[in-house]
Amino acid sequence: MRFRFLTSQSGAVYPLSLVFFLSALSLLSHMVLLYAIEYQTYDSLENVHRNATIQLLMEIGQNKIPE
Repeated sequence: MRFRFLTSQSGAVYPLSLVFFLSALSLLSHMVLLYAIEYQTYDSLENVHRNATIQLLMEIGQNKIPE
């Protein structure tokens, strides 16, 4: 038998733990990637809002109030 260690109870734990840790690692990296995308989206929206606010305040300062 080539995979004799899988037939024993203690030998079957290693491949199962390897599959568990690889799946946990892939799930964790997927969550980190989603968080990074969400962070970049909110950061860019905040920058756009900040720039629009600065532009609006400059127009108010120059008495060019938009309608």
